[in-house]
Amino acid sequence: MVSFGAVPNVLDLLDAESERKNLKVLSLTPGDTVKVHAKVVEGTRERIQIFEGTVIGCRGSGVKQIFTVRRIAHGVGVERSFLLHSPRIDKIDVVRHGKVRRAKLYYLRGKIGKSARIREKRQTVATNAPAERDATGGASEPDQTTES
Repeated sequence: MVSFGAVPNVLDLLDAESERKNLKVLSLTPGDTVKVHAKVVEGTRERIQIFEGTVIGCRGSGVKQIFTVRRIAHGVGVERSFLLHSPRIDKIDVVRHGKVRRAKLYYLRGKIGKSARIREKRQTVATNAPAERDATGGASEPDQTTES
């Protein structure tokens, strides 16, 4: 009989390793529209399939974090869950950030058409460029001294 108490959990080891590496993790929030580039194996060939949709929920933490993406394909709602740190995911592109007030957007399952839209989160951009130019006196190049 094998004692499983002595064998450490593989996921815990991976979680500790990823914390040590401090991997840059993309922050996905519910309401974001994303393009997930997933690797699909067909026979002996491997290709990248893009799944674009709205993130309707995130759960888990660390290495075991899962997010669910929903899209409408040919009038039918399709949901797919992905592991955030899976080797099957090539990359995740955030197309736009949605403004929502819920952690799980399961209510979108009952909505179709325009009622299923999500407002876009507006990012405010502070431009301090004119103030910086006035403070430096309009000189954009550093002074160069030449000795002859």
